[in-house]
This record gives sequence, C-alpha cells and structure tokens, in this order.
Amino acid sequence: MVMSESKVEKRLLLIIKYAMPLATIIVSIIFTLFIVFNNIKEFKKESQNLKEVFIKTQKALVKSEVDRVFEQIDLENKKITLTLKNNIKRRVNEAYNISLNIYNEHKNTHTNEEIIKLIKDSLRKVNFNENRGYYFINDLNGYSVLYPPNKKIEGKNFYNIQDLNGFYTVRESIKLVKEQKEGFIEYSWKKPEDNKNFYKKISYIKLFEPLNLYIGTGEYLEDFKEKVKKEVILELQNLKYGLNGFVFLVDYNGVYLSHSKKEYVGKNRINLKDKNGIYITKEIINTAKKGDGFVKYISTVMPETNMPALKTTYIRGYKDWQLAIASGFYNEKIQEVIKEKEINLDKKNKEYIFKLISISLLITIILFISSLYVSTYLEKYFLKYKRKIYQEMEKNKQKDILLAHQTKMVAMGEMLENIAHQWRQPLSIITTSASGMQLNKELGFLTDESQNESIEVILSNAKHLSQTIDDFRDFLSNKKTKKEFDLSDAYYKTLKLINSKLKANEVEIINDIEEIKIESYENELIQVFMNLLNNSLDAFKIKNIQEKVISFSIYKEDDFAIIEYRDNAGGIEDSVISRIFEPYFTTKHKYNGTGIGLYMSQQIIIKQFNGDIKVENIKEKAQNIGVVFTIKIPIK
Repeated sequence: MVMSESKVEKRLLLIIKYAMPLATIIVSIIFTLFIVFNNIKEFKKESQNLKEVFIKTQKALVKSEVDRVFEQIDLENKKITLTLKNNIKRRVNEAYNISLNIYNEHKNTHTNEEIIKLIKDSLRKVNFNENRGYYFINDLNGYSVLYPPNKKIEGKNFYNIQDLNGFYTVRESIKLVKEQKEGFIEYSWKKPEDNKNFYKKISYIKLFEPLNLYIGTGEYLEDFKEKVKKEVILELQNLKYGLNGFVFLVDYNGVYLSHSKKEYVGKNRINLKDKNGIYITKEIINTAKKGDGFVKYISTVMPETNMPALKTTYIRGYKDWQLAIASGFYNEKIQEVIKEKEINLDKKNKEYIFKLISISLLITIILFISSLYVSTYLEKYFLKYKRKIYQEMEKNKQKDILLAHQTKMVAMGEMLENIAHQWRQPLSIITTSASGMQLNKELGFLTDESQNESIEVILSNAKHLSQTIDDFRDFLSNKKTKKEFDLSDAYYKTLKLINSKLKANEVEIINDIEEIKIESYENELIQVFMNLLNNSLDAFKIKNIQEKVISFSIYKEDDFAIIEYRDNAGGIEDSVISRIFEPYFTTKHKYNGTGIGLYMSQQIIIKQFNGDIKVENIKEKAQNIGVVFTIKIPIK
C-alpha cells in the first residue's frame, strides 16, 4: 500500500522533531560506553607500559650499579702495579736512610765489615706486607750480604743465577744500580714457602755507594693482587643502593665473596637451585664468563615478604679476578604499583562517567527543546520549499522535453537529408526508365519485352523507395519499446540509414562486429550511432580530411558489451574535450552546430542502457589524429 503524500510529510516532521534528541541520547550512550571501554583499554595499556617501564628502569639501575662496581674493581686492578711499586720504593728508601744513618754514625769508629753487620742486624727483623716483605742486600760482585728468609745463602755468589725465563737477575740488578743508581726490576723468583715454583716478582733496588752495596725489597705480584682484591671486596661487602638494592660478588668456584646476607659470605653455593630447577649460582657464573647479561630465577627470599619471588639479575664478569659482579630486582614489586594505579584510575573513571552522563542529559534536554522550536520553523517553510522544488522540477521537465524535441528535429532534418541522398539514385533510374520507354514508343521501337523490363526496373526502385520510407519511419517513431535485439543489427540498420551520405563523402567504414544480444531500446542506440557518424562527417568537412576512415568495434568483455567508435577527423582540442557532453556546447558554431547531439547520446547511454560513454583523442607524435568514443553497456 502506497503511503499518501500528507502522511509522508507528517512522518518527515516527526523525524525532524524527535531525531535530534534521540540521536543525542544514543550518541551520549555510545560515547559514554566508548569512554568507559577506552579507559579500560588505556588502563591495560598503561599497566603494560608501567610494567615495561619499571623493568626497563630497574634493568638500567642494576646495570649502572654493577658497571660502577666493575669500573671500581678495574681501576683498583689497573693501579695494582703502580701501588706495588710505590710501596716497595718507599720501603727501600726507609732502609736506605737507616743504613746511611748507621754508616754516618760509625764510619769513623768502625770498619766497613762492622758497619755492614750493624746494618744487617737492624734490617734483618723488619717485616711488612703481612710478613711477606723483607729487605735484601747484595754487593756489586754478586755476593748475597743479607737474605732474611734463608740466612744460609748469605755470602754465596749469585752473579750467574737465572730465573725461569733465563733472565740474569743479580747480574742485571748490578748493571742497573751502576748505571742508574736505583730502579725497578721484574723477574721470576721462588717464594720462601714454595721452593719449586717461580712467581713474577717486582723489586726496587738502590745503590749504597759508601759500602759498594745495593739494598732492595720486592713483592710477588700475585700476592699483592690478592691483598688488593681482599681489600676491595671487603669494602664492597656493605655496598647498598635504593631501599633494598645491593651488589653481590661470586667467584668462579661458586663462593660468595660479598652479599647483603652475612651468612652467605664465604659460603660455596654452586649447587643452589630454585623451584624451577635452575642452578642459580651456575647460571650467574656462566653468564659472567660470557661477558655480561640478564638472567631470571626464583630467589630464595624477597626481603619485603621473606618469601621466594621472581628476580631479574644483571651479571658482569671480571675475568682477571675470576669474579662475577651481580645485582638484581624483584619483578613482583610492580604489582603493588599497578594495584595502586588501578584504584586511582577506577575512581577517576567513575567521576568522569558521572560528569559525562550529567552533561549528556543536560545537552539532551536543551536539544529536545531546541528541536521543538526548529521543527515548528521547518514546518512553516517546508511547504514553501516544496512548492519551489515542484516549480524547479517542472522547469527541468520542460527543459528536457525541449532538448528531446530539438534532438528529434535535428534528427528529422538529418533524416530528410539522408532520404534525399538515398532517393536521388532510385528516382533517377525511374525517370530514365520511364523516359526511355516513352521515347521508344514514339519511335515505334517499344516491344513487350523492353516494356516489361522498364516496368520491372521502375517497380524495383519504387519498392526500394518504399522500404527506405519504412526504415526512416521506424527510426523516427515516438514509440519506445524495450526489446531484445542484437547490437550488430543496430549497427547495420544505422549504416543503412546513413549509407548514402557515407558514400557521397567517400568515407571508408572498417568494422569488427560480434553478435551480442541485449534487452533495451534499439532506436535509442541507433540515434547514438547516428550522432557519432554525423559528428565525424561534419569534422571531415570542417578539417578538409581527404582519406576519411571510420571504424566500429563491438565485442564482449566480462559482463559488458564494449562499443568502440574511431575516426581520423583530427580529434578535439584538448582544452575543450572535457566539455563535449555538456548541453548546447559545440565546436561547430560556424557550421550551425546545436551542441545537443553528444549530450543526448550520453543521457541515452546512462539512463536508458545503465552504461557509460567516454571520449579521448587518438594521438600520434603529440598530434591529435582522431577521436575514440568507448561505450560500455551491461549485458545482463
């Protein structure tokens, strides 16, 4: 049942009146839900970001602390040799001063042998560096004068003694003090407690000229390094940062050298394993040996809870000391931060939603009142605009009728011209046959046979004229009947209507036509073909084209029939080609062009055939040599 016009108008006014407030309520609900779900999404995102930022920040913190301890150890390690040298040099200078004081005090009262004995007695029992350090004295011929660790070798000559590497220790020492008076010397030497192995030793020696002796002392580098290592580790045992952060040290054997829990220090925990089966100490040592890196494991206890917890630890190995430097953080700490954030965000969401609903309700009330006023205003002017629309529609309808009438008049004029062309030859034949028959009768030459031949010629051409009238009448008929027809038939009918003009203008027609059936208005398509052909004939004449060629192609592409129309009439100026389908636009002002042929052709293809028509120039060496029209019509 078709709704009456008044009911449609009333419904439209109801929509205008209530659409705005209803839309506002719906939008408010959608917007509120969007904000709520978006906030939940943002919370999850923020929680994830918080976790990532926390882990990233904590990783950076523990890494910086471990790196700082590493650099401190490395600095101390690099200073070992220099510290050692300064230490033994200071000790030798002390012994030298003691010896010089003894010499100066007794040189006038005692012999050199007696003075040497006094010096030996004063230095023999001096020990330092945790009793590892002692003084030795040799003369310039290589004889041992003082050697506290083993008094038996005193008085023996060691001039030709060599260390493990073939270095003449005493010989080079004598050479050094003779040339430089004092200096350092490095060599391999046996420890008093280990008479089998050689160890690297650094000694400082100084010439005591009054007695042709040199005094020295030395330290095994390994012993001094171990001493410094213990001192550094002892200093680091109480190193903490932040609330519960600390750096711990583990040697490559699994012994904890430094830890926040004192009971772990000095304890070998190589087999320490978490609940997931990870050997914690072994993992730390393996990572240290590789250089550095992060590891995760379940710690034995978290200080805040006294319970096992997931821990991320950064480890860096110090190869020279066979040491793993490590510090970590507990991942579970982030849960407390997230929980607090969740409470604050939930509170914020509730406050925001309440404000949003209040504002939405207020806006809805205001818009509802406004819409009532607007609807009254629209109702007042609705009929006015309706009448104006009807008036404009009527004008457009008259305009379309006028265009159609003008098109039909133009077509009729062209048809009359075509009829004149097509009738000229048959009428000439009829006239010639009748005149010949009359002349033969007057001269007495008319026979029954020649009379019958002339009558047959006259009747045949009269029949052709009658068929031509029928063809043009069908084309000009106002009846629009939708029927199934073949596109090739429309093409050949068009040629039949305009054939005389084509021959008169010596136009060559090239075709490549497929048989494609569609259901539509055949005469309308013939009119389009006629418009294209007439435009080409006019262009040939205007541009004085000598060899005139028009080509038609009709073929199938997917579910469409494609019609391509081409000519070589010089094409259309590029500046105006986009306007040729506008009504009353023409490029043939001097030749009485109407400008409605292509406009109507486009309207027919679009409205009657649900198709499309496009135009473009055919170019050769940047010059327009012709034009191609492409018509695309759906087959089904």
